[in-house]
Amino acid sequence: MMEERYPYKPKLLAAIVTVVFFGVLAGFMGFFSLDNDQGLVLNGIIHFSRMGATIFYWVITFVLAAFSVLGLLLIFKSLTSKGELIITDQYVRAPKSGISKKIITVPFNDVEKVSVQEVKGTVFFKIIHRKGKLTIVSSVLPKREDFEHVKKHILAHVRC
Repeated sequence: MMEERYPYKPKLLAAIVTVVFFGVLAGFMGFFSLDNDQGLVLNGIIHFSRMGATIFYWVITFVLAAFSVLGLLLIFKSLTSKGELIITDQYVRAPKSGISKKIITVPFNDVEKVSVQEVKGTVFFKIIHRKGKLTIVSSVLPKREDFEHVKKHILAHVRC
């Protein structure tokens, strides 16, 4: 029986860029929030007082900081995860998501539907099966060619 294995975890460089990018933006917005002394008008429709604008800026700061913290989680998962995607002639086995510890095994006989969706260069290969859904994400595999190979292999073995 044929079996191929691919590392399936977040990319370290992308996680580092996420932390730096959102961290810098959060720092900038935090400084702006501390130094705010005027109101804010958004698109001429929404008017904030000085206090309302400051609260708005702090909310944006915390949202950006949360994305930076998410990047830290991705760095941790990238360094510690042993996740892998396995394909054989009978099934595909992968973590439920790029950061999940839960492993999903989908026998090709259980596949009911497959679909492909692309969002800003990242391709999502969705496999709907009897027990749920497994989504294989191109950005979590080492190379785009690996993703294309996995996708073609699965499509060649499913009957939907």
